[in-house]
Amino acid sequence: MIDREQIWQKLVDAGLARVAVDIARLARPCIRFRTTPSNDDEIPVGASKFGGLPDVPKDFLWPEWDNQPLSFLGQINLAAIAKNSIVSPLPSSGLLSFFYDCEQRTWGFNLKDKGSWRVYLFPNQLLHRASYPASIPDYARYKPCKISTDNGLTFPGWETLYIKPLNLTDEEHELYWAFGSTEGVQDYGHQLLGHPQEVQGEMQLECQLASNGVDLGNPEWHQNPCVPELESKASQWTLLFQFDSDDDPGWMWGSVGCLYFWITESDLASQWFENVWMVLQCT
Repeated sequence: MIDREQIWQKLVDAGLARVAVDIARLARPCIRFRTTPSNDDEIPVGASKFGGLPDVPKDFLWPEWDNQPLSFLGQINLAAIAKNSIVSPLPSSGLLSFFYDCEQRTWGFNLKDKGSWRVYLFPNQLLHRASYPASIPDYARYKPCKISTDNGLTFPGWETLYIKPLNLTDEEHELYWAFGSTEGVQDYGHQLLGHPQEVQGEMQLECQLASNGVDLGNPEWHQNPCVPELESKASQWTLLFQFDSDDDPGWMWGSVGCLYFWITESDLASQWFENVWMVLQCT
C-alpha cells in the first residue's frame, strides 16, 4: 500500500508544499523487471521471460503485419505477479504476451500502425513452446532472458496531463525535476503499470488521437476538427507495459528508446487487450 502521507512529506521537504497533496495523490505503484541472459530450455513453459520463443496455445497463429511476422518481446505470468504486494488491476492468472514489428517500422503515430504490435492474454493451461516462422530475421529473434521483479513507485512526468493542471512555476518545475531524480521519476527500465518514464513527453493524448484516426505524422493534425472532443478523453489511457532498450535480449528501440504499451482503463477492467496502443520514443 502506498504511504501517501510519507510521499507528501517528501514533497514538502523538496520545496513543493503548494502541490504536495496533489502530486502525492498521483503516485502509482509499478512492478519493475530486470533481465538475466538464459536459455529457453532453462525457463519453464508458462514462466515470465523476455525474448526466446513464446509459450502459446495449440491453436495459436503467429501474428503478422504487412506480410511479415512480428517479433516476440516477452511474456508475463500474471499468477506470479498476483503474489506481489501491489494492488493490480490485471487478471490474477494467465500469460500476458507482447509482440512488435520485426523491422521496428512503426511508432504509433497513425491508425495504420495498428496491427504492428499485438498483446495476448493466454490461459496458463495447455501451453506449448512455439517455433519461429522461417521468415523472421535473426536480428529480430531476441535472446531469452529470465526476469526478476521488484516493486516501484512512479510519479507523472512534468509534461503529462496530470501535472499540467497544477500550473507549476519555473522554480517548481526545477524542484519537481530534482525530486524525480531522487525518487526515480527519470529512471528508465522495464516496467508493468504505473506512470511511464517518458523519453519525449506525455503519450496519453497521442494514444487517444492516433487510435481514433488522427494522423500525428501530419504537421497540421491540430486543425483536425475531431481533436477537441478526443482530447477530453485522453486521460482514460494508462500504461500497461514499458520495454526499455536492453542488451540482454538484444533489442534497441530507435536510439536507446523505449516501447510503451498503453490501454484504456475500461479495456483493462474488461481484460480486453485487442485495442492496446503502442508508442515508441527515443532520444
